[in-house]
Amino acid sequence: MLSKDELDAIYTTALYLLEKVGINIEDEEIIKLLTDKGCDIGPNKIVYIPEWLVKDCLGSTPKGVTLCGRDSKRDIKVGMQRYPYIIPLVAINYFDCISNTYRAVTKEDVQSFIRLCDYLDTMNGVWILTMMPEFKEMHMFCDYVLGLRNTTKPVIVITSEPKSIDPTYELAAEIVGGINELRRRPLTINYCAISPLSWNRKECAMLKATAKWGIQPAISTEAPMGYTGPVTLAGNIAQKMAEFLSADVILQLLNKGMPIIWCALHETFDQKTAAVNFASHGNFVQACAIGQIEKYIGAPTLSSVIPDSKLLDMQESYELAFLLLSQILGGSNLMVIIGMDSANAFNNELLLLLDDMVIAARRLLDGIDVNPDTLAAGVIKNVCGKLEKGRRVGHFLDQRHTLTWYEKEQQPRRDYVFEKHSREKWMELGSKSFVQRAHERVEEILKTQKPEPLPIEIEGKIAEIRKKYRIEHL
Repeated sequence: MLSKDELDAIYTTALYLLEKVGINIEDEEIIKLLTDKGCDIGPNKIVYIPEWLVKDCLGSTPKGVTLCGRDSKRDIKVGMQRYPYIIPLVAINYFDCISNTYRAVTKEDVQSFIRLCDYLDTMNGVWILTMMPEFKEMHMFCDYVLGLRNTTKPVIVITSEPKSIDPTYELAAEIVGGINELRRRPLTINYCAISPLSWNRKECAMLKATAKWGIQPAISTEAPMGYTGPVTLAGNIAQKMAEFLSADVILQLLNKGMPIIWCALHETFDQKTAAVNFASHGNFVQACAIGQIEKYIGAPTLSSVIPDSKLLDMQESYELAFLLLSQILGGSNLMVIIGMDSANAFNNELLLLLDDMVIAARRLLDGIDVNPDTLAAGVIKNVCGKLEKGRRVGHFLDQRHTLTWYEKEQQPRRDYVFEKHSREKWMELGSKSFVQRAHERVEEILKTQKPEPLPIEIEGKIAEIRKKYRIEHL
C-alpha cells in the first residue's frame, strides 16, 4: 500500500508535528518531566518534543507484547504468531437479531458473548467496555471480573477513570500469582489520546497510573478524517503516529522499557450525515496500510474492524469482510472487532459469521501448496485410465488422495451455520436464513459451554477488593 519513500515521508511529518507544532499537555508534572529531558515549552502548555528524544524512546520500547488471561497457556504473544490475532469487543449496546431491537447491555449479554469467544478457536481473547451505569467509575474493574469469570483467554479492559486502576491491578496480580509475575504477564488497559495532538488531565492521569504500576497500555489514536484529523489519508496517519509517539515518549520517560500497544483506529467524519464512520472506502485503504506501518516503526500495533451497519444484514457482511481482509492481507498482527453500529453494539450471532471469515482468511494466507502429491498427476492418470466402451468413466470420489486432501485444502465447517445443500434440501430443512441458523447454533453452544470457574481464593479476593473500594452491583 505504501512505498518506503512514502512511509519515510509520513514518519518525517510525524516528527515535524512533534517538534514544530507540539503537544498540548494539561499536566504540570508531565510537562516538567519533558522539559527536564530537553523539550521546549511555549505558551498554552504546548510542549515541543525533539526528534532525538522520540527516536531514543522508541528504541527502548519493546517490539513485542503479550496479552494475558488467567490461563498462561492461552496467552498470546503478538508478533510471533502464524495468523493475526482476533479479539472481539463487548460494546455498550446489544443487538437482538431475532427481534431486530437494541437494548442497553446487561451482565447476561456480556457473559454469553464472552462464553462464545471462549468456545470459538478463532477468537483469541475479549475486549470489554460495558459502561453499565450501576458500575459507575469502577466499570473497568467490574468488566474485568466479568471477563475473568467467563473465559480463560486474555481479557483487555477500557477506561478513562484512573480510580478504577488500583482495584483492577490488585486483582490482576492475584490472578497471575503476585506483582513480580504481573510484570512478566501484564494487565492490558486501553485508553485514548486526544486529537488533535493533545493530552488532557484525565488521560495524563492514565499515562502516569499505567506507568507507575507497569500496566501495559493500549493507546488509541482516534482522529476521524475531516473532523479532529486531516481528511487526507497520509496526513491523518501522520497525525495519529505523532499522537502515539508522544504517548510513547511520556511512558518511556516515566518507566523506561515498558511495553505499549498502538491502537491505530481509522475513522471518517461523513460530510453528508455528520456521523463518524468506521467502514468508508477510505477506511478500507488506511486499514490495509496498518500492518506496514507497524513493521516500519517497530512498535506493536492493533487495528480495528468496526462495521457501521445497524443490522446483521448484507451491509454488515460487506463491511466486516472488507475491513477484515484488508488488514489480514495487509499484514496486521492484532485486530479488535467491534461488531456493528459504528462501535456502539455487539451481537452473538455475528461471532459465527466472523468465525467463518477468519477461517477463510487464514486459508488465504496459507496459499497453494505445490508439490508432487498436490499436483496429483498420478491420481489424474489413474482416474483417466478407467474406460468403458471407449469413454472415460473415472471420478475422484473413490480416491484416497481425495480423502487425504479434502479437509486440508477446503477446510469445511462441521456445523450447519453456512448453508451448502442443494436448494431442494435447504427447503426440506426449513428454508432457514443465516441469522436463524446462527441463532440456533449460538443457543446450542451456550447450553453446553460452561466457563471454568474462578478458584475460591480468587473469588475471595474479588469480595475483599469490592469491600475495600465500595464496589456494588457486581
